[in-house]
Amino acid sequence: MRGKGRSRADTKWLKDLGRHIEKLILSKYSSTYQFWVEKAGSDISRATLNFIIAGKSDPKATSLKIIAKHLNVPVKKLLDF
Repeated sequence: MRGKGRSRADTKWLKDLGRHIEKLILSKYSSTYQFWVEKAGSDISRATLNFIIAGKSDPKATSLKIIAKHLNVPVKKLLDF
């Protein structure tokens, strides 16, 4: 369920999370697409990554774990913003 039933605070948090993850990706790759092609594409769909970055989905813990693994950072770094 995207966006329906979420509080404004939750919606803002998801957007902030997405921006933070995008910032971490762009600190190591020229684009989120490059990150997906070179690292994460075999483990996470492009749509899932795009929805997380856009703050349009509430990511599963396993998705965050995959992203963190491919960025070579602990999961808690994704949540530290």
